[in-house]
Amino acid sequence: VTSRCSRGSESKQDPAPHPMISSRMIKDSLESPVSTVTVRRRLCEANLFSRIPRKVPLLKKRHVQKRLQFAKEHINWPKEKWRNILWTDESKITPLNFSLFVILQPYAKII
Repeated sequence: VTSRCSRGSESKQDPAPHPMISSRMIKDSLESPVSTVTVRRRLCEANLFSRIPRKVPLLKKRHVQKRLQFAKEHINWPKEKWRNILWTDESKITPLNFSLFVILQPYAKII
């Protein structure tokens, strides 16, 4: 990312290895004062465009079956027993309408 104010000196920030980084995060990491619009413009000039990642199934059939089996096996557990469980495999759950944009190089596969 370069800015006109910095007279062509390139920043050390390379967005390609970090596809989830936003233009605002790049702007905040730069030493020279530039706008997020300038950062986006420079990303486009470098053929790095914002895209929505490909949608994948939330849970596979076997995951649903395993969760259902676990629920059936533990349906009669008292609350006291559940309080002693350390849940280390918790996942972040977001609303289904949540939009996410990633920065990709041309012809990169959107996973």
